[in-house]
Amino acid sequence: MSGFTETALSLIQQYGFLAVFVFAFLESSMLFPFLPSELVVPAAAGLLVRDPVSFALFVLTMTVGTTLGSLFPYFVGHEGHEALDRYGRYLRVSADETDRASRWFRRWGEHSVLWGRFLPVLRSVISIPAGFAEMGFRKFVAYTTVGALLFNVSVTGLVYFGWDDLPHLLSVLP
Repeated sequence: MSGFTETALSLIQQYGFLAVFVFAFLESSMLFPFLPSELVVPAAAGLLVRDPVSFALFVLTMTVGTTLGSLFPYFVGHEGHEALDRYGRYLRVSADETDRASRWFRRWGEHSVLWGRFLPVLRSVISIPAGFAEMGFRKFVAYTTVGALLFNVSVTGLVYFGWDDLPHLLSVLP
């Protein structure tokens, strides 16, 4: 485990859901995107999720943090390429990542905000081209919230119900 990941998990263990919210906000805002959700969310869920109430609270905290954090890159993108040039150093995103996300957005449209929340790297970066395209604010928030919710329920569910039960869970699906 990297030093960043160990530090994040230590903070989550110490501060609980507040640390989860801050992590989700910082990652999706791209202000501190050094810890991918693929690593931290399962480990944090393993630390904090013990029952249905903590499951729901964890998912809610992650989803609200992700949604609020995604507004910063969305508004930077909404202000145009000049704003990205001006604030890009705070977002910690490369031109290649932004170009790739823009191509994805042009190809798949506004729905890419929802489904992009499932894909590494694109999960946060997709907010920028959504802003460039002047996607409606309410639609952006709705798609971001639903995509983040689905991602968080999926990952947390796999942790809560256990990887060992995954084949059984898949076999009972219609």
